[in-house]
Amino acid sequence: MNYQFLLLFIIMSIINIIASEKNKTIIIILSKITLAPLAFLNFITNTHFPPIITTLATIAYLFYLLGDIFLLSEKKLLFQIGLLNFLFGHITFTALFIQFSKTYLILPIALLILIYPERKIFMLTSKANDLKIPMRIYSIFLLFFIAFSTTTLNIVLIIATILFTISDSMIAKNSCLKTRIHSHTQIMSTYTSALILLSIALIMFN
Repeated sequence: MNYQFLLLFIIMSIINIIASEKNKTIIIILSKITLAPLAFLNFITNTHFPPIITTLATIAYLFYLLGDIFLLSEKKLLFQIGLLNFLFGHITFTALFIQFSKTYLILPIALLILIYPERKIFMLTSKANDLKIPMRIYSIFLLFFIAFSTTTLNIVLIIATILFTISDSMIAKNSCLKTRIHSHTQIMSTYTSALILLSIALIMFN
């Protein structure tokens, strides 16, 4: 296994968090936009999958990169575009999970377990005003994102999707509530962990 892109990813993640603590905006931006490409390079240099798998992963990580870029702005329109890109990324990854599914028997159980957190998200987004509908649609797709990851029986992949959901939930809370209750460090710690674990989980399927 090639570790260079994994190490670079970890370094850039740490740089991003430190830059955030010190309010170094340029470094935050430059480090953040390297994360999705580095996670993708970690995947692509360590696997030999059929074209359908590689194409889906490429598209998904591209959507995540675009999402990262648009979410750097706090403007509502750009936030919505960033949200849309992450939504497409999650949908693409869900399609990828189906390629590795081992059993669908676990799917209804997973969906049943996820009803409670989904209900909590719906309650939270009631305070989101004009973002309420987009966020609720997004949360529904996140539910399937996690649920379909369980069908692969890959624990690393399941943890990655859960961490992704936690990170997205933090962003949603900050957007819905008047006070920013989750720091950049909290959000990025869960997001970067999810991003690289997705990459590692895909390598495990090879």
